[in-house]
Amino acid sequence: MYRQQDVVYRYDGSFQGFLCCVFESVYQKEIPFDILPEDSPAATLFPEKHIPTQPDKARRVSASFPKKLGRGARSCIAHAFLSGQPDKESRILRFLLLGYQKGPAVLYMSGHEDVAPVLQMEKHVTSEAHLLTGFVRFRDYGSFLGCTITPKNYVLPLLRLHFCQRFPSENFIIYDASHGAALLSKQGQAEYVQLSQPPQFPEESQEEAAYQAMWKQFYKTIAIAARENHALRRTHCPKRYWVNMTELQDEA
Repeated sequence: MYRQQDVVYRYDGSFQGFLCCVFESVYQKEIPFDILPEDSPAATLFPEKHIPTQPDKARRVSASFPKKLGRGARSCIAHAFLSGQPDKESRILRFLLLGYQKGPAVLYMSGHEDVAPVLQMEKHVTSEAHLLTGFVRFRDYGSFLGCTITPKNYVLPLLRLHFCQRFPSENFIIYDASHGAALLSKQGQAEYVQLSQPPQFPEESQEEAAYQAMWKQFYKTIAIAARENHALRRTHCPKRYWVNMTELQDEA
């Protein structure tokens, strides 16, 4: 039986670090009041426990997912961890503790109060990543392609495979303005970088400006004014993405 404790776990913010928080919770048979990254400004009156990231503990927890929760558990948890939900760590921990008791059936208990939030976070993350595979608009800066996105969730890991496969021979950067991070791909090698300020893209060439103008004209030309449905367009292409889409920037 796990006991609710008036203690806050602090960890380094990484997925491995979170798995170490899960290890601590299971080992101590306690449920912390909250789990917060070390750089979180959230204040608390409860005592804090620093949970160091130890790869061996993280591996043990990760290995338990397919054994105790089924083969689809790890991807579900990993995707939910990318969520922008502020209390995602506590929600995922409660989901895992329940799963360790119920087994693989936990993934189908969508009405349970400890399961529904995690499944919703996973769906929100994967849905946003899927939308962005179509909404990203690169600009050609000569030696590389560059773009900016403003997602609610940290979706760069889910965009990496798609765009690295789509542009295997291109150098490109996808800047996530919401999280101050970037996905860099150079000579087929991709990496994530945390940035303290937005990257300074070079001035666009006349050729790039001409292509943007042609794309905007194409977008306007194929539109059928009599069949415009602005509400439906916002459903399929939420307005918060427009600011980074070449053809819709003027309407954002």
